[in-house]
Amino acid sequence: MRLGSARILVCLTILLLIVPVSYSQIPRPRVGLGMGAVGSTGTNPFGLGLDTRLAFPINPDLSISAGASFVNYVFQGRDGAAYFISPSISLIVTMNAAAVRSPYLVAGLGAYLPLAGDTSDDEAGPIVEVGIGWVFALQATSVFLEITPALVVARSAVDMQLPVRVGIIL
Repeated sequence: MRLGSARILVCLTILLLIVPVSYSQIPRPRVGLGMGAVGSTGTNPFGLGLDTRLAFPINPDLSISAGASFVNYVFQGRDGAAYFISPSISLIVTMNAAAVRSPYLVAGLGAYLPLAGDTSDDEAGPIVEVGIGWVFALQATSVFLEITPALVVARSAVDMQLPVRVGIIL
């Protein structure tokens, strides 16, 4: 038992000596909240939704993010409404992080999952997305505009989606 504790203590000491960055210098994750409109070639042609994203900066130009979009297709009435959630993991490359207005590229993988309403499992599947966005720096927050075309590989077809998102980064 003492040997195990000694190993842990030695490993922690070596780790503290190797890592020169203090905890206060590690960039904090950024939270994005937004709204979007989605056009699709699938059975539901147009929907509105809410978007969330948690981005972990690796350096000023590169971030890894995890997010989810909730999309509702309600324009066919209450009986034909469909609700989907789309979780994803993305890589974000900011072109000029020091600028007040900066374009960025986003690429990721995710899933398109039916939640409720007039949906079927045939519409669900993995997503591949690649897009562009612009971030506008404010005082303590930022505003973003993003266009991220995506391919949904469903069971019997491949559908194209074109989400346009706008929101705020906290």
